[in-house]
Amino acid sequence: MEVEGSSKKMIATQAEMVENKVPIPYRDQCAHLLIPLNKCRLTEFYLPWKCEIERHSYEKCEYELVMERMLQMQKIREEEAKLKQAGKQGGFMPLIPKTANA
Repeated sequence: MEVEGSSKKMIATQAEMVENKVPIPYRDQCAHLLIPLNKCRLTEFYLPWKCEIERHSYEKCEYELVMERMLQMQKIREEEAKLKQAGKQGGFMPLIPKTANA
């Protein structure tokens, strides 16, 4: 399953995420890493020094997604700025058109 606008593919299926009770806000391209992390947390009673490898891999994946979205937004803003500059160079367009008799 390919997510539009992202370079990462969805590895975990909807059925797997439902079965493992992954909350809806966390069902992104990193959900396949969250499933084993949550299982590890349950077996280790959420001890902070346990499951470090799983947590690190999940957080790294989330970080990469955030950075990818930031780059996409930066490109969109640059394109909008170029369009805005082109519009300013095109000349002034009045908001209220002149009537024929004025």
